[in-house]
Amino acid sequence: MKKIFFIILASFALTITYAQNKKEQIAQLTFSRDSLTVVLGNERNNSNTKVIEFNSTIEQQKNTIVQLTKEFEIKQNELTANHVELEKQLKEMDRLTKLLIIKTKEFEQLKAIPSSDYLVTNNSAGYFKIGGSWQNFAKNNYAYKSVQGFGTCTDACCDGGFNLGTVISNGKDGQTIEKPEITIGALDFGKSISKTEHKGNPNVFYISSANCNGWYWKDKINYIIIYSEIFKTKEGIGVGSTLEELQEKLGKLQFYVGWIEEQENALQITVKSYPNIQFILDVDDYKGNWEDISLKLDKNSFTISDFKKDTKIKRLVVDPVN
Repeated sequence: MKKIFFIILASFALTITYAQNKKEQIAQLTFSRDSLTVVLGNERNNSNTKVIEFNSTIEQQKNTIVQLTKEFEIKQNELTANHVELEKQLKEMDRLTKLLIIKTKEFEQLKAIPSSDYLVTNNSAGYFKIGGSWQNFAKNNYAYKSVQGFGTCTDACCDGGFNLGTVISNGKDGQTIEKPEITIGALDFGKSISKTEHKGNPNVFYISSANCNGWYWKDKINYIIIYSEIFKTKEGIGVGSTLEELQEKLGKLQFYVGWIEEQENALQITVKSYPNIQFILDVDDYKGNWEDISLKLDKNSFTISDFKKDTKIKRLVVDPVN
């Protein structure tokens, strides 16, 4: 009986102990729950704060993007406007470049045209005119010095003339002009073998060569030979111009060949616009054998291709009678 009582008492004690443990567990769980609730509340508050901050950041970034978009549009519009202006400026630059090229060509053409002092025409070279006087012009307009002597010679027949230039040299054969710029062919006064027939006339002089003799006017022009590159036609053609330039500016070239062995101006070119001017070439500029030139001329087959590239005019002869 005691044993049963003891068992009942022990069971009751265990029941009481278990009940007390349950209360403690419940209390502990309640505390944990409350603590967790507090923690969760704090976390929720922190999350809400972060969400608010994040939303604020997003809003700021949206505003920044809007502002940047506006600035981009402004810059893009400016760039478009600048591109349009650049295209406009490029077109204007292109127009001005073309205009500059045109004006440069016009200037070069104007520059090529000599002043009246050095203009070559059918009957003149500057102030020197066929049939006119020359001495005052040579001295006062060109500061030329002159030496009296021969004009041109063909087969030991020489006419009278004067070489003009800036420097006179004294040699064993008398005075000569260094690098003559002009030769004035004197106008014929009269053929005569007498050296004294007109000696009393101060306006004439006597010339004697192996096959010719005669008197010539001292101050009257029969023809003009030009050696200086300064004298040019209105097209800019003169001594130093090439055959290509001559043909381009003056048209078809007519070749003439004289007595090559005895005539220094034997190889000539004439053009329709200047019938009184002979453009003289050097025989050595002919590509072939100079002895064949006359034969080629007879066949009328001369062209500038028969001469060396960039063959230049050596002299101009202004002679209406030639």
